[in-house]
Amino acid sequence: MGEAVKITPNGSAPLRLKTNLTIWVFYSSDAFHLHISHELSKCQSISYEMISFHGLVVGNLAHFSPPDLIFVETGPNWAQKIVELQNYESPESHNENHEASLIVFGNENDNGALKISLRIGAADFVSNTAQIEELIPLLKNVAEEKVASRNLGEMLVFMNTKGGSGASSIAINSAIKMAKLHPNHVLLLDLDLQFGVVNDYLSINPTYSMTDALANVSDLDEVSLGSFVTKHPSGLHILSFKRENSHENYEKAKHLNKLLPLLREHYPYVIVDLSRGLDRLFAPVLAPATKVYLIAQQNLVAIKNATQIMKLLSFEFGINKEQIEIVINRFEKRQSIRLKDIQATVGDIPVHVVPNEFKVALESANLGRPFVEAKKSSSIAKSISRFVDSLSPQPDEKKGWLKRLFS
Repeated sequence: MGEAVKITPNGSAPLRLKTNLTIWVFYSSDAFHLHISHELSKCQSISYEMISFHGLVVGNLAHFSPPDLIFVETGPNWAQKIVELQNYESPESHNENHEASLIVFGNENDNGALKISLRIGAADFVSNTAQIEELIPLLKNVAEEKVASRNLGEMLVFMNTKGGSGASSIAINSAIKMAKLHPNHVLLLDLDLQFGVVNDYLSINPTYSMTDALANVSDLDEVSLGSFVTKHPSGLHILSFKRENSHENYEKAKHLNKLLPLLREHYPYVIVDLSRGLDRLFAPVLAPATKVYLIAQQNLVAIKNATQIMKLLSFEFGINKEQIEIVINRFEKRQSIRLKDIQATVGDIPVHVVPNEFKVALESANLGRPFVEAKKSSSIAKSISRFVDSLSPQPDEKKGWLKRLFS
């Protein structure tokens, strides 16, 4: 998981966390509303709901996504209102065991408010003028605890280093192969907002799209999620954007940080086709990624781009070097740029190779049948099988003495 990137005073390095957090902010004054919303907006891993104490209807809170943190501004009768919230039991709650830490914001010299906050179970008392830099340790700890306590599936991101390098093809065939090993436990996400190819490559016509799932994210559970995804005969589940809704897709994609944790709770493996390349819009996908696979080819531009993208992933998205691997697509031994040249350039980053069988890949795409199914004996299909084995290694088979001897 990626570490949070330290934010600089001028805001040049945006803060990101190991996972996405949801925060409810209860406020009494407009000044605190403006201040805290401005500070929280600096962190792309946070989604928040601003809730005024004035005219608060507790029953309406059931329609919001459950929070990881609750921020409360001290004000008239604030403690009494929080106690009422603590005693409220929502009939629509989907997770009875969900817990959220309470953080109280107020004047640090107000000893009375400090004592009350401790009495009602607040985890911390913070100045109501605190900036995001002061909240970083708190946010980071909550994100780490969330990752540790929730059984989140692995998120594997496939990204092109240069247009047309083949990220979609490799992501799709890897997902199909993995789904054969783990039926109904692998989800493929196509995050291309305009020109997604997954549906064509798999000859599917989804009823619902990613936009529908994002529009209903607060009500999603295992049953409703199952109705939004498209199920492929291989056992793979797919979720993608509809091409004709590019403007709506862009607006909804801003809320991916709310959807991704839910998907990772239901699927042990989430494979992301990010073939369009590095885009800050998809920071909520990159920051918590288990692995990022950069798809390149045997040419100078692609390898040069790969090294630049690795630096950006590290400095701007908090991705550790250990989380990045390179896949050289359409590899040929006789090319002037050899494998050892690539390895020397990228350093101690694992490098995988997929052989150049362009005709097999093209025919597969045209027929809507992944080559790991239609051309199992091809070199390209075998290379994907080996690659997938490295993603989700299978437990060693128990062998008898004679079989071990000749292994």
